[in-house]
Amino acid sequence: MTTLISTLKNGKAGFFALLSKHMADKGDFPALSKSSEFLEASMNNHKSYISEITNVILSDFTLTQKVIKLANSAMYSGMGGEITTVTRAAVVLGTDTISHLALSIRFIDTLSSSAPDSEDARMELAKAILAGGIASNIVTKLSMRNSEEAVVCALMHHLGRLLLVFYFPGEWSKISKIAAGDHTRENDAAMQVIGVTIDEISEEISKNWRLPKKISSSMVNTELLDEAYTPGSSEWLKIMANFAGSAASMIINNSSKDDLSKIAAKYSEALLISGEDITEAIDLAQNMAGEYVAPVETEKLLGKPENSCERLASGVHEVGTALAQGIDFNSALSMILETIYTGMGFNRVVTFFYDADKFKAKVGFGSKVPEIMPKLVFSAAYEADVFHLSLANKADVFIQEVVSVKNMPAWFNEALPDAGAFILLPLIFNGRAVGLIYADWKIGMTGLVEPSELKSMGALRDHFVKALAKRK
Repeated sequence: MTTLISTLKNGKAGFFALLSKHMADKGDFPALSKSSEFLEASMNNHKSYISEITNVILSDFTLTQKVIKLANSAMYSGMGGEITTVTRAAVVLGTDTISHLALSIRFIDTLSSSAPDSEDARMELAKAILAGGIASNIVTKLSMRNSEEAVVCALMHHLGRLLLVFYFPGEWSKISKIAAGDHTRENDAAMQVIGVTIDEISEEISKNWRLPKKISSSMVNTELLDEAYTPGSSEWLKIMANFAGSAASMIINNSSKDDLSKIAAKYSEALLISGEDITEAIDLAQNMAGEYVAPVETEKLLGKPENSCERLASGVHEVGTALAQGIDFNSALSMILETIYTGMGFNRVVTFFYDADKFKAKVGFGSKVPEIMPKLVFSAAYEADVFHLSLANKADVFIQEVVSVKNMPAWFNEALPDAGAFILLPLIFNGRAVGLIYADWKIGMTGLVEPSELKSMGALRDHFVKALAKRK
């Protein structure tokens, strides 16, 4: 059997041949190369609508709580008061900051699904998360263009280490013990143990994956801090990635606040940002990454939460405040739908609007919404079904058991076969029905709708109509 020790006799070429063999044999971790493609594409991605961004975030519990937590942090405390919805958080934080968080989590999730279940692997993943968070917070403070690149480079700076954790866990353990938590000693330790530096591993993978120069150059270590570089330049990104990696390693190894302040001061001039701002960026990243440093259970929406009344009431207040502050119509709609969706633990929520003699689904959150949206269309011509009855009578309707209702529309049965119960809230503008809000629970997730909950959802619907009136 080919072993690492036998390949070292053939020098670096032998190591890279064995690494390639492991990657080909396991088949899992090369998914990381696909992540690199995603990272590169994300840097050139156009802005998305708030509702689209929110939909992605709400599908991931970890990302949802991180976004809400960040929006309510001290850094943004003066920009909107208490924030309980992702939509409002996206407005306050801005799409760049939101995309940085999403980028970090998607990248790490890809690694986590392939990495071995070990303390070393967990620690290296935690370092990568922290580094990405630190870079994200610093570029946010600098308000620089193409800020996504800094987050990408901070994450990819850890690639060589993660490859070793995955394919050579025993050797990585030895490297870590020799380096003793010092990020700057890992190259020498790797050379001593495996005859190849981490930088050389990163460079080889960069070449094989044809990564952009900005990313590949930032993956290796540097001590060049003798001058300042323009934020966003290749040199600046390289320094940023090295700083973020070093700071992350220090945090994981429980370095003191004084030591973290010293490294912030050391890099301050080269990064063109004050030591105080760097320290704040580190603190915030550390707080935000706590869930990954100590892994959490993934949480799903499993029906109506116990505090649904409080959630809805808080949402009504928050939407009202946001409207008074001049939030735009699309953000208001997204915020209202999100409040109903999360407040009641629905499987999905969708808004239908009148369009060319039909009612068509336009915006929604939840299970398979993007895929089923084109199927959610019905004629405005009256038919004896619950949707037309709700619209014609301008009445809110709750169907507790779909299976008990006769003559459900064919389009409903085809598009929403998993709906066990649903609610309809018609949208009345200038005396006529212009649409309705539909929300359902999945079969087996159903619950009752209390009068107080219906009242709050009605208030949210009224907020929507007011926003629509202003838009007109």
